[in-house]
Amino acid sequence: MQSTSLLAVVAGYIALLAFGSSMAEAERLQRHQRLVGQIQAGLRGGTLSLPLPPGFDVEADLLPDGPVEPEPILRPIGDASWLVSRRPLLLPNGAGALLEVRQNITASLRSQRRDQLLLVAAAGGSMLLTSLLLRLVIWRGLLMPLQSLTGDLASLSVDSLGTVSLDPVGQSQELQPIVTAFNQLQSRLAEAWQRERRFVDGVAHELRTPITVISGHAQSLQADASEVIRPVVGLIAAEATRLGDLITVMLDFARGDAGRLSLSISELDAETLVLEAFERLQALAPDRLRLAAPANDAALMIHADAERVQQCLAALVENALKFSDGAVQLAVTTSSDAVSLHVRDQGPGIPEAERTQVLERFVRGSTAIGTRGSGIGLATVVLLMQAMQGELRIADAPAAGADLQLRFKILAPPPAP
Repeated sequence: MQSTSLLAVVAGYIALLAFGSSMAEAERLQRHQRLVGQIQAGLRGGTLSLPLPPGFDVEADLLPDGPVEPEPILRPIGDASWLVSRRPLLLPNGAGALLEVRQNITASLRSQRRDQLLLVAAAGGSMLLTSLLLRLVIWRGLLMPLQSLTGDLASLSVDSLGTVSLDPVGQSQELQPIVTAFNQLQSRLAEAWQRERRFVDGVAHELRTPITVISGHAQSLQADASEVIRPVVGLIAAEATRLGDLITVMLDFARGDAGRLSLSISELDAETLVLEAFERLQALAPDRLRLAAPANDAALMIHADAERVQQCLAALVENALKFSDGAVQLAVTTSSDAVSLHVRDQGPGIPEAERTQVLERFVRGSTAIGTRGSGIGLATVVLLMQAMQGELRIADAPAAGADLQLRFKILAPPPAP
């Protein structure tokens, strides 16, 4: 906008300069032609004789012959600039001659150049003033309101959709229609978002009861089923358990999105949490699950929900067992300000380019192709870790494979060794 305005000012001054130059040139030619006409008339009528009186910057001579130049021609003579015209002249005695009239226009050209320089100076001053004024107008009328509006938009969150509206009156006149349209869009999005939350929450609750009934009856039938039926009943029970876990995850997602995820935060020992997870999950793969030696003799205390931490570790261990063939190790490490709970495997790992994507819901990495899964395991861990003010990190394991870390702020740094 500012560049366009400055270009318009420059174009206007250039057009004015060109127009002024052409007008001055045309006026000079007209004056010269009138002067030549007056000299011709004076010589024909006998009221004027040659040479002309000095001091008028005009000279005239009668030439016996030569080319006729009715249109003035600009010629430099010495340091001066002259307009020269040659016209035929009939003298009072009836003889013909060629009248050459020379007019010194050096002063006129200098005056024109001076006016042009003044116009250029005025153009430069006008451009500078226009630039400053435009910068001020753009800053106060556009950039400042846009920055304020950007800050207001950045302060909005999913939980505040529909409850916090922007004030159109406090915005500039140009931005008021945009703010009004955004508020209307926000209301529609909030309504759709609430409908989706209620739907997911309601469906999850409605499905939990029949899933529990199916799972309970399947487990009861397993005890009395024949050898032929027992695998089928076992599959039903396993799928019912899996579906119940999915329903729990859906409820967590719905509650987390609504800001209603229930947590029981307390002060916990990180080493104890990992030991409990190892003892509880060892039955999944007794020959593969390993527990690293404690990293420090001192207790590493964190603030977290014990049940949710166990849920996160279980999800990471199950993923590691599913996507790798070697050992899976549980370990605890500490830094100056954080404690990390590690689940390390010896599988293909997670490519660095995919590490952000696989943390999203229903997204699976390229190394998961060919395996069964829903793509919500890591997304669930991210949700729970964020609720506990922690972080899920993906790194490379020391001996190849993936190293998934539950990172918490440490409450009391370990003593120096």
